[in-house]
Amino acid sequence: MEYVDDQTKENMQSATLSHQISTFNIVMTAISAFMRFLTIIMNCCLAYEYWRSASYTYCHWTIMSILIPMILTTIIYANVLIVGHPSKKPVDNTRLFWRLVVSFLFRDASTLNWALKYTEAKRRGDKIAEIECYRRHLMEECNIGFLRLFDSFLETAPQKVLQLAIVLQNTKSLTYIFRCAHLHLFGLFPKSGLVFGCL
Repeated sequence: MEYVDDQTKENMQSATLSHQISTFNIVMTAISAFMRFLTIIMNCCLAYEYWRSASYTYCHWTIMSILIPMILTTIIYANVLIVGHPSKKPVDNTRLFWRLVVSFLFRDASTLNWALKYTEAKRRGDKIAEIECYRRHLMEECNIGFLRLFDSFLETAPQKVLQLAIVLQNTKSLTYIFRCAHLHLFGLFPKSGLVFGCL
């Protein structure tokens, strides 16, 4: 990162951040990233279980409620990353691809990465790196918060309505996988509110 003059460096060295990234924030971000991955695995297990039990309509609906939001949020996030990219450097397509894959599987992984870099810079006493990591952490948190809005309407709500309809129609024939998936899906309803509350 380049700075215009030594005065800017001095100002950054003496600057204090209005907010800090606490250990609680880091832990909640890690839990959120893990829960995102667990939700994808559980949805895939549900789709497989529907296919195995010859409930092909439920299987197709479950797969569509995974794929459509995945495609749309990936396109939105790709656009956010390209627009937010510094115009001086060309976009590295390989890096962009892996950021998109990681952002779908572990929605908060990049935010967690910058939070950990911020903590390391703070431990070293490197004020310039601390401010830069904090700035990037906030930028990534805003991007992910924006995507969570789309997740809520495109993925979470349709999945819950679909699974609730299936449960109400087949209350006696629920297998262990169905019960675990539904417990995960409905038991963690306020998950996004919990994550938003810790920001």
